[in-house]
Amino acid sequence: ELKAALKERKRALDEACAALTDARREAAAELCRRLVEQLADLGMGRTRFDVRFTTRAPQADGADEVEFILSPNHGEPMKPLSAIASGGEISRIMLAMKAISAENEGVDTMIFDEIDTGVSGRMAQTVGEKMCALGRSRQVICVTHLAQIAALGDSQYLVEKTVKDGHTGSSVRRLDEEGRVGELARLVGGADDSASGREHARSMLAAAETLKKKRF
Repeated sequence: ELKAALKERKRALDEACAALTDARREAAAELCRRLVEQLADLGMGRTRFDVRFTTRAPQADGADEVEFILSPNHGEPMKPLSAIASGGEISRIMLAMKAISAENEGVDTMIFDEIDTGVSGRMAQTVGEKMCALGRSRQVICVTHLAQIAALGDSQYLVEKTVKDGHTGSSVRRLDEEGRVGELARLVGGADDSASGREHARSMLAAAETLKKKRF
């Protein structure tokens, strides 16, 4: 009787695993399609992305080993994401995945901790614009050291470390308009007291506001 019961449970487990595999493969196809679309907006238009499935012994979470594979450049073979992606590529892939998941899960708040690692220049601007677009329908909190991204925020806060009575602590304060100008100037040039740096910071803030009004 026990052998018969075990056989029946094994059959049910195999059927459940097969159904889960089918659902995963269907979701993977949709994820790949949408992720490639998002990555095209983030300067990775030639990226190929796929999900590799291998079968294992059934466990509580199914009978699949799942691995993300990609080719970020034309003509390169598909390889595991964990093995070949650069810091900048991982940052953009994570941002793309967050953008997709937010649409499906109804996330009210998204937190990006230095999602801009490995990007700069025009690509930093593009990443900032993607987060700015996300921020139109939900709260986005971003920790960044890039002026291009900070300038696109609706509000900007400065996190500072302080030492008091031999103990280190942190403080957070919201910056007013002049505070933002000074901090952006510091991010751009290392100092907030140069006339050229502050003028550049004001220009960045003005350009960001114009962009948000036009596009978001």
